[in-house]
Amino acid sequence: MGVALFGVVVMVFFLIQTSVFIRGVLRHSPDLSKDGFSIGLLNDPRLNERMADLVMNGDLVAEVAIWSGVICSLLILLAVRLWKRGPWSRFLGLCWPNWKQVLLWLGVFLMLGLVIEGLAHWVPAFHTDFMAKVIGSTTHLIGLILGVGIIAPVFEELLLRGLLFGSLRHILDEHSAVALTAGVFALMHMQYDPAIMLLILPMGVVLGYARSRSGSLLVPILLHILNNLITVFYP
Repeated sequence: MGVALFGVVVMVFFLIQTSVFIRGVLRHSPDLSKDGFSIGLLNDPRLNERMADLVMNGDLVAEVAIWSGVICSLLILLAVRLWKRGPWSRFLGLCWPNWKQVLLWLGVFLMLGLVIEGLAHWVPAFHTDFMAKVIGSTTHLIGLILGVGIIAPVFEELLLRGLLFGSLRHILDEHSAVALTAGVFALMHMQYDPAIMLLILPMGVVLGYARSRSGSLLVPILLHILNNLITVFYP
């Protein structure tokens, strides 16, 4: 049931992302939107060209992150509450962590971040200017901070370290569940090159163990938000 819910949420997530993005592209393309939206417009090569041009537009990235993140986060909370009833919050790990656990995993995450930054600086294959382009094209930094820095991490952690991890722990041991959620986490960042996704994978592993060992989803949420905010301010 949990894996099925995960699949439904992912499907809804991508549908919302696609619809919000296309709507935003049309808003930036008066020549395409003057006749209104139609199914035939999806086959218009001009639309595909504009989508490629705007895929790293900061305002659209923020808008997509906010709408898809808020709606799908609420969907997860509602679905799990209806499914699990009484222990739904414990299933997702929605409880206050021990402050020592927060400090421990914060230290681990910061050390990993330094290693990743070093690799990105010294190894050309691990360098990406994706966020620099996103930030450079935004006209509403607050929207980007809200969407990419806060809402997106909350949704991803609810989906992966909450719903998926909790479901996998019914049938798998801790290490297998952490590994699978980390793999899915990396695959969800296909906007980056494969080399960058390899750097995202160990981040997913640390976030997974932070969730498992602390017993609280709030720990990986905090770490994930911190990582994304640093990325926004220091791309």
